[in-house]
Amino acid sequence: MFILLVVGLVGIGVAVALLVPLKVLGATEPLRPVAATVVETGSCGQGTDTVEWDANGEKKQAKLDGCGHTKGEKVEIVLTGGDMVSSAASVPSGPPITSRLTALLLCLAALAGGFYAFLFRYAPLRAPAVLPVPTPRRAGSPS
Repeated sequence: MFILLVVGLVGIGVAVALLVPLKVLGATEPLRPVAATVVETGSCGQGTDTVEWDANGEKKQAKLDGCGHTKGEKVEIVLTGGDMVSSAASVPSGPPITSRLTALLLCLAALAGGFYAFLFRYAPLRAPAVLPVPTPRRAGSPS
């Protein structure tokens, strides 16, 4: 009965930990894509492309962390800070729950292993390793 309670509480804990918004846990705001235009192309062996986008009425330019685009091509970028921007397709989207899920499943496995060790060490009823074999009765002896 105790193990069912523990597994149930851990299951509820996993569900709450995965459903809690990342903002509550102190995660940063996800990067938003911005439409940009390639103004200068660079060959993939030499360097990077240069893109231009509109930032509140002001035109800004930065190096794109990628190459092979044609001049005038529209691309979606994310502003990562500094003088380099990244393509929006190369940035993972969605909440990074895999690391939280991995940690929670590791804790659940450790809990199950600890409980198994507890049962192995402190088994309430230890059965004998070899059960005694009953001796057969003789046909002529009284029972």
